[in-house]
Amino acid sequence: MRGRGKFLKSVGGISRIVAILVVVVIVLAIVAAVEPLILPPREVTYTTTVGVAQTVTQTVTVERTITGAVKDEVWENIQKRGTIIVGTSPDWPPFEFLDPQTGKLTGFEVELMELIAERLGLKVEWKTMDFATIIVAVEHKDIDLGVSGFSVTPERLDVVQYTLYHTITESQLIMLKDKAQQLGITRLENLEKAADYKLVIGTGSGTTQEAELMDLVKKGVLSPDEARSYDDFMVALEDLKLGRIDALYAETPVTTWWLMTEETPLVVVFSKPYWPVGFIAHKDSDELVSKINGVLAELIVEGKVAELYKKWTTPPSS
Repeated sequence: MRGRGKFLKSVGGISRIVAILVVVVIVLAIVAAVEPLILPPREVTYTTTVGVAQTVTQTVTVERTITGAVKDEVWENIQKRGTIIVGTSPDWPPFEFLDPQTGKLTGFEVELMELIAERLGLKVEWKTMDFATIIVAVEHKDIDLGVSGFSVTPERLDVVQYTLYHTITESQLIMLKDKAQQLGITRLENLEKAADYKLVIGTGSGTTQEAELMDLVKKGVLSPDEARSYDDFMVALEDLKLGRIDALYAETPVTTWWLMTEETPLVVVFSKPYWPVGFIAHKDSDELVSKINGVLAELIVEGKVAELYKKWTTPPSS
């Protein structure tokens, strides 16, 4: 009996050790499974040339994730339909606008998106909407992609993800040439200087330019009456020409397009380097963005993006 008792105690001890080892193995397995999700992101630096020979080196953050952990429902639905639904605001020539002759949607980003879709074996279904509603539509998955001159900003990266950028812009404050001469304005040192002339400045709703103007209003630099938002930039341009506003705050290449094509003489009185521009997608649309980036990278290397940009930013022959 005594010997058997020792044996049972021994077995009990071994069982407890085995149980502990099993728990340790399970914990390690859980850690191994979760570890890719909790590792800190890594940074990748790359250099690219876009637009008119703009060479920029960027450092991007790459998050560690488990492949297949989040299904890209947007890409799955696109594949089932064979069509990608793209939202745009056609008031941003030469990126996207309605051809006055045909009434059809056209422009640099329109052609670029059509080319990308073609290489992916897809058709594009364009949905026109106010610019300020496109991000919300992407978030709610009412559309698959937003293509409307979207500047890549930290605030927007909180709610959507971007494809590779295709262009880098410059913000510009434009005025009627006669109005600028009348006020003695040749060049403003910064946007705040517009307050010295009590300029009423128009811009687009939901744009980065609107955010800048609203910030100046909050700081008391501009009065609320001196910053005016429009759902349509073309309406703002008409108000500028009619003298209802004194200046219009937008960015290249739309401002460049206006200076090239408008019969009414316009001048740039302030400008500064601005944001890169890309397409926007849902936060979970990793596969969709990956597919687009693959094609976009090819088009950049092939020189197709530069060709399209030159086509849409070259002044029309007289």
